[in-house]
Amino acid sequence: MAQSGPPEGHGEPEGMSPRALYWASQATMCVSILVFFYESFAYNAIFLKRILPAVGKASLVPVFRVLFDSVWVLGLWSYHQAHWSDPGAIPARWRQFVVDCGEALPIAPARPEWQPAKATLCKKCQAARPERAHHCVLCGVCVMRMDHHCPWI
Repeated sequence: MAQSGPPEGHGEPEGMSPRALYWASQATMCVSILVFFYESFAYNAIFLKRILPAVGKASLVPVFRVLFDSVWVLGLWSYHQAHWSDPGAIPARWRQFVVDCGEALPIAPARPEWQPAKATLCKKCQAARPERAHHCVLCGVCVMRMDHHCPWI
């Protein structure tokens, strides 16, 4: 199905092709990783090797290094998991539920803001989707956890 207009409230710039969004997402990921490594370099090479010893606190360097590097590794791992985890497509049992309910299931028009306890109609797929599900321009399908699948992380 042809894509037209901006997706519902994901913050993607209007008029960008999925290919451009993909490359923008990859560039954002690379910049984020560079920031992680710059932060590690700045802390370990500058603060721990130069500043702490200069003020007479060299005995604290190993403790601070272990604490910082542990948190840094956890942060990098969390970023990796958020970027590469599967957001989950809408399950087949949801589609069967929609068919079984028929007209009894109220389907609200899609809006950018959260609509609690309401199924919405995807403008791209022309299918009912559960709350919190959004259409991903990069994947071309509605995903269950778009807040964990933002193309900008």
